[in-house]
Amino acid sequence: RFIACPQLARTVRRCLQSGSGPGPRPLLLEFAPGPGVLTRTLLDAGFRVVALESNSDFFTDLQSLENSLDGQLKVIHGDFFRLDPLAKGALKPPALSSDKLFETMGVAAVPWRADVPLKIFGIIPQQLERNRLWRLLFAMYECSSIYRYGRVELNLFISEKEYTVLTAKPGESKIYQALTVLAQLGYEIELLHK
Repeated sequence: RFIACPQLARTVRRCLQSGSGPGPRPLLLEFAPGPGVLTRTLLDAGFRVVALESNSDFFTDLQSLENSLDGQLKVIHGDFFRLDPLAKGALKPPALSSDKLFETMGVAAVPWRADVPLKIFGIIPQQLERNRLWRLLFAMYECSSIYRYGRVELNLFISEKEYTVLTAKPGESKIYQALTVLAQLGYEIELLHK
């Protein structure tokens, strides 16, 4: 559910740094950072990080880390997969609205042709993995939730099974599905690390 190995954290940092040209790095939203092994690696590399954590066991330690830094880290109590729930009324954490999240992060909407204002990193739990991928895709086509502010770069750990579905080619009848077609039309899918 989170990265605990320093070597894997360094590999992820290299993947997130690739493609970043000179100039300021985009803001990184890390969801479910857990003990913060990757968070610390990213902070050491100069990233500005917003950590979205729903587990109170990790939240306190992440807040201590936030308090020891000068604005490079912002910790928010929330769950990435409970953003913009369909229920009406006031939201109780860890549920959260993307408007509130982006306002807290200081991210303003930009045109879709503009550069990526935000990189998102996290591990999609295998439980309900396909449903979560569908929800992200649906929000992208609606230009809602995290996509309301422009393009975002998703850097996700997903199962090999779902990656195979997302990257299937026509003619691969058992794995080429509606999710495949819609994901390939809407996303530029790239394998960063296996």
